[in-house]
Amino acid sequence: METKRSVRGKVVEWVRRYLPNELAGWVGELGGATVTYWLTGSYAAAVAVATVGASVGYYATAYVNGVRWSYQAQPQRKWPIRLLRANAPTVRSIAVEFGPAEAIDSIIIRPAALYAGPFVLGSTAVGWVVGSIVADVAFYVMAIFSYERFNALLAVRRPKCKEVTGAYVAALATA
Repeated sequence: METKRSVRGKVVEWVRRYLPNELAGWVGELGGATVTYWLTGSYAAAVAVATVGASVGYYATAYVNGVRWSYQAQPQRKWPIRLLRANAPTVRSIAVEFGPAEAIDSIIIRPAALYAGPFVLGSTAVGWVVGSIVADVAFYVMAIFSYERFNALLAVRRPKCKEVTGAYVAALATA
């Protein structure tokens, strides 16, 4: 029973961490691919723009969340320094968690899947969606491995803390 709860808890944790990034990435990817294909009629150009659009949408969201979480982790600092100091762990977090996965995904997996999808399935729209899903599965296998292996180096959402007799303890511990 404990293993079932811990697996479910991990899945919920991953969904909360990655879903906002994924939604923004999909908007950039499919929007860029659609507009580029409509303007040029070229699969190759649409695939290139889709790959860039997915990365921009995804990492802009990851960056904003990382800064927000790092900022909240330093309540003792005043806001200008707090905001500046929130950027370094965010950049490190994105590089450690996503760097290897993004390199392999953007250079090899995603372009191949997006290019082959429409030919294999006979439909441009369906091929791009299925190609994106195939690429996303490969990406998340690598990203989740990095997240779990290097969690101590990452900007992550932390439980709210509450001061109790001069020391900080997780608010959940008092419940």
